[in-house]
Amino acid sequence: MNEEQIQRLVAEVIKRVAVRLEADGDRGLIIAVFTGATVEFDEAVQQVRQLILQGYQIQVALSQAAEGLYGQVLRDRLEGFPYSDRIDSVKWFSALHDARAVVVPLLSVNTLSKLALLIADNVPANIVLHALFMGKPVIAARNGVDPHSEGRKKLGFNQGTAALNAAVKDRLATLSDYGCRFTDVEKLGEAVKSILELKHQRHLKHSITSGPPRPLSNIRQKVITAAQVTHAHRAGSGLEISSGCLVTPLARDLASRLGVVLRAV
Repeated sequence: MNEEQIQRLVAEVIKRVAVRLEADGDRGLIIAVFTGATVEFDEAVQQVRQLILQGYQIQVALSQAAEGLYGQVLRDRLEGFPYSDRIDSVKWFSALHDARAVVVPLLSVNTLSKLALLIADNVPANIVLHALFMGKPVIAARNGVDPHSEGRKKLGFNQGTAALNAAVKDRLATLSDYGCRFTDVEKLGEAVKSILELKHQRHLKHSITSGPPRPLSNIRQKVITAAQVTHAHRAGSGLEISSGCLVTPLARDLASRLGVVLRAV
């Protein structure tokens, strides 16, 4: 069996396992922006994979530098994972409009500096900047730019002068003031989940206080999945479930986020 056949086999296994884990894209779209940074690349890819397996759709945007450095490697690493694709460079604004958040697993000093100066001369930078203007959550890993990160130390990028390090910190502070949230790359997925859940809870609280109560649909099945919760949400109803019915963890989580009432009868 050659390398290409092994890759296809691995992709097929991932696809089947992902379906069983309910990686169905029901949690909405997230745009993952990769710039030319390379620090913690493996962990960055792993975080994107985890977001897919948690039920998010992922569209990837790469800068020209990122494409040249690891574009094909990234696509190979995501092969077989459902609901992952490369963003259409012409229709990026439409995708951003539908996205719940933008994540930047690999942020370069170059891109950081441009964004701090409100310069967006490529698609990835435009996506991040316009997401901030639209009030959408932007969560970025700081590892590729933080002078004190372990990854940059290993590459010898921590020998700059105090003035140089201070300039980078100033740009980080500026982008933070613009609304970008920074985290460690290993905590990127956790941060995304926490921020989106908090935002949803605020929206749900507003909906509950301002909207009419939802009717309940009776479900007599042994297992309630995320797909049934999504259907109930679209129908504007809750779910009455029979005693002893199993509700999958993803279905329960989705019901909580969408405000779908699960009532045992």
